[in-house]
Amino acid sequence: MRAVLMFVCLFSCVSFAVAETLTPEQVAQKAASVISTAKGLTATFTVRSGGAETKGSVRSSGTRFVVSMPQVSTWYNGKSLYTYNPRTSETTVTTPTAQELAESNPLLYVRGGGSGFTYRFSTVKRTGKYVVDLIPRDNKSGIKKLTFTINSSNFNIEKIDVLSSSGTTSVTVTSFKTGAALPQKEFEYPASKYPKVEIIDLR
Repeated sequence: MRAVLMFVCLFSCVSFAVAETLTPEQVAQKAASVISTAKGLTATFTVRSGGAETKGSVRSSGTRFVVSMPQVSTWYNGKSLYTYNPRTSETTVTTPTAQELAESNPLLYVRGGGSGFTYRFSTVKRTGKYVVDLIPRDNKSGIKKLTFTINSSNFNIEKIDVLSSSGTTSVTVTSFKTGAALPQKEFEYPASKYPKVEIIDLR
């Protein structure tokens, strides 16, 4: 009887472990869901590329977002993308592609996978993290590999490495918080704040 109970206990533990095993694609999808389903999200990040480092912040709700960085600020209201360049004192307005949105908001790389990528766990292992590589099925975008480092307990994205034909860009998320919904006006371009900025409408 004791042996039977031990067998049942062991079988149950093994079955639970199997049920909890996630594929690389499922891990990435869970991380994407944290971002896409959040009523309100605020995060700060550090971007390293070509030996340079810059810091930025992002606020988002659903598909809408605003990203602030010293070199450029962007607002996406769900339809149009406004990109302000303080150096040229110009704001460009476009109807963006998915690739352009990801380039404007690095967190969207997590949601930009889908059937266009092959998913695999990285050979790099980190305690308490999932490290997932996404390899594009074609190289039309110039991206060779995306690597996501994801917290295994809450599926918050912690780092994004983008290997492209022009080099490697690393985005390290330094703070990540979800909460109450952000008002729509957060994602509208604040024209009154930049009265002398030239608007270039490319829509």
